[in-house]
Amino acid sequence: MNEYAELPLIDRLAQRWGHSAHLVLSAAIVAVILTGLFPTEGAVSLTVPVLVLGVVVTSWLLMRQHDRRLCEQCAAAIPLNAAERAARYRRMFRLTHCGSEPRYLIPYLAVLIGSNFATTTVGRIGWAIIQSSMIYLIMAHTSGDAYYHFKTANVICAGDVVSPQRRCPR
Repeated sequence: MNEYAELPLIDRLAQRWGHSAHLVLSAAIVAVILTGLFPTEGAVSLTVPVLVLGVVVTSWLLMRQHDRRLCEQCAAAIPLNAAERAARYRRMFRLTHCGSEPRYLIPYLAVLIGSNFATTTVGRIGWAIIQSSMIYLIMAHTSGDAYYHFKTANVICAGDVVSPQRRCPR
């Protein structure tokens, strides 16, 4: 924790942003949905999408940087009853891990992209619902498999690597 306090303010903010990137990405999805449902006029119609794109790219980069180091907050949040928590969230984990298989990913992306061409009022509401499904996936999945070996204690801390729901049912 002392190392964190010694970092410059901009680095501490970047680490916080990376740690909370899933929330920022979810807010960006909501902003895109609101922009799609309630389009703006003039210079704002170009500024908002560019701003949202910048936030998404920055969040993704900071999230990847966060995933490459041991975060004290993330390590402290690992539950002591991991098997019980995994059993409780089994359906969420299964859905998220199936998303990495092409047989599920390609149809999902086709529907996600295809929904952008809906122009009627009902179509735009359907588009918003389909786009909001990305929030569930972002909140249900870590941005990467994580493990860390504590050499002096000879302990491996694993998150999402050794999940019993790692494979999709065949």
